[in-house]
Amino acid sequence: MKLAIYGAGGLGREVLELAQKINAAESRWDALCLIDDNPRFEQLSGYAVVPLNMLKPEEYEIVIAVGEPSLRRKLAQKIGDGGFRLTTLVHPDARISASCTLGEGCVVCYGAFISCDTVIGRNVHLQPNASLGHDCHIGQDSIISSYANLAGKCLVGERVFIGMNAVIRETTSIGDDSIISMGAAVFNDIAPAMIVMGNPARAIRPNMEKKVFR
Repeated sequence: MKLAIYGAGGLGREVLELAQKINAAESRWDALCLIDDNPRFEQLSGYAVVPLNMLKPEEYEIVIAVGEPSLRRKLAQKIGDGGFRLTTLVHPDARISASCTLGEGCVVCYGAFISCDTVIGRNVHLQPNASLGHDCHIGQDSIISSYANLAGKCLVGERVFIGMNAVIRETTSIGDDSIISMGAAVFNDIAPAMIVMGNPARAIRPNMEKKVFR
């Protein structure tokens, strides 16, 4: 089996390095490549960059390396419609409880910590040193950035973006399509599709476009 990384930007290069690390330890894939539907170059870091329609589902499994949650959802749908399978990548130095559940297509980077009985949905990306307390539930297509720290029993919706160094109080709920800005300290529940900043965190406006990056 071969691995294709969907996304040839900065996050794609980071996930490529993660895949190389896993392959060095496990010899899991025969070959690696990156996917870009409108490739501007043929290679990146020595690996081929190709559109999805050049690949065969029986030969490749795919992981998504895009930081925009709404686009992650669309790409996951496209991958499934094409007959491909999402695969999960976990860095050898991540610390994950045996009672944790990881959905397909998740990426867990170096130094991430996932405590007991946490459930992580499909296609979630945990960046380096993110920390999830016990009994958290993370909705699909969400991004948990580096050094974000979620205490126990937090409920995070789908397509949520939690920025670097954000902290979330225990038992807090965060609605679908919300953005928690870097460094925010969240003490109260967050309604769906809100942009939240500050310490203590406050909603500053709705996320009308349901996008993080503009």
